Amino acid sequence: MAVVSWKEICLLTGLVVGCYWNSLFCGFVFDDVSAILDNKDLRPTTPLKNLFLNDFWGTPMSEERSHKSYRPLTVLTFRLNYLFSELSSSSYHLLNVVLHAVVCVLFLHFCRLLLDRNTSLVAALLFAVHPIHTEA
Repeated sequence: MAVVSWKEICLLTGLVVGCYWNSLFCGFVFDDVSAILDNKDLRPTTPLKNLFLNDFWGTPMSEERSHKSYRPLTVLTFRLNYLFSELSSSSYHLLNVVLHAVVCVLFLHFCRLLLDRNTSLVAALLFAVHPIHTEA
């Protein structure tokens, strides 16, 4: 059975928070302007079905200028963030840190199905801190 201990959960969560805590105090950068600040799909006045009809940037998928990047779950998390804090970047960053910690624990659980205890923990620790998870 793929059991994950509380100690391992705390270790992974602490590592994620330690690595990404500084992001909580940063603003929106680069693509965030188009994906969050200018995206009308985040606003409560926009019908929820638009999240499933538009691309990541809020452009209808049927339009030629659409990038065809279809990520409705990501846009849904942005919309939920908008409901709680509108355009406060810290809440968006905080949710990303929390979600990353949860995914790291799930990854450890998955690795336990395939690998021994120590190897799976090392894999999850590397997954938690790997630079591919950032877009600097």
